[in-house]
Amino acid sequence: MAFFKQVYCFKFHVISECRRFSFTVKITLWIVLGISGAIYGWNFPNDIGRLLCLGGFKIEEIFIEGRKRAELLEIRRVLNLTPKQSIFGLNLPRILNDLERMPWVRSAVVERIFPNRVYVRLCEKEPIAVWSAPDKKNYLIDKEGAVILSVSFENLSKWNKLLKIVGAYAPSNVLDLQRALSLLRIHSIHEAVFLRSGRWDVYVDHKLCVKLPEGDVSFGLQRFLALRHRIPKNVKIVDLRSGDSVLMEFDKDGPPSFIEQRAKKEKNEKV
Repeated sequence: MAFFKQVYCFKFHVISECRRFSFTVKITLWIVLGISGAIYGWNFPNDIGRLLCLGGFKIEEIFIEGRKRAELLEIRRVLNLTPKQSIFGLNLPRILNDLERMPWVRSAVVERIFPNRVYVRLCEKEPIAVWSAPDKKNYLIDKEGAVILSVSFENLSKWNKLLKIVGAYAPSNVLDLQRALSLLRIHSIHEAVFLRSGRWDVYVDHKLCVKLPEGDVSFGLQRFLALRHRIPKNVKIVDLRSGDSVLMEFDKDGPPSFIEQRAKKEKNEKV
């Protein structure tokens, strides 16, 4: 197996029997190929298939392009190709269907490249979030809100850079949130909860909860950015649901009241 420009190539290293035949025999085999293809629609009987293999029409190389996360061993199992197999013996619809059923594969293209190559191009799914589902399991979610695969607790750290989402309907709504975060260049929001009321609670730096209003996610995040520099450090909840007003909830060690601040100031002045 060799890697070149993100193209994986499996070579069977088979010595071609075609070299044993004269030029005339080779031309004859090509003529048989054309006639048989017209008659059988490229689905040749075994005898003709073996004859064409002798003429060099057997699989010697398999090129796989676009693979990032799909397992190579699983791809090879799906292809189920063997050395000296006739290139016309490929069941392309079956291979295509099995490839697109793999967890990471969104779509695929499988082609014959005469006389002896098979080309596979994959378009993989791109994870944008990790979903903590109601069944207590974690799943990778793509931009269409579809589950890619489950993630074990041991492998969860590999996806730390992805947004963590919670809520039964969070996967189908995460794309709008992800787009807004990217557009506004917000990198401090790592967790979000989608509520049944149809809105998000997002967590900034894993501690500050921002309750966004229903509707346009981007508008709510823009409001948060506009007042972020004025939010005291000991605020634990910022509520943006009430129109133009902003409600803040402090933690138990919240700031002193105005009366307490004034009393402290007067005490300092007396000293």
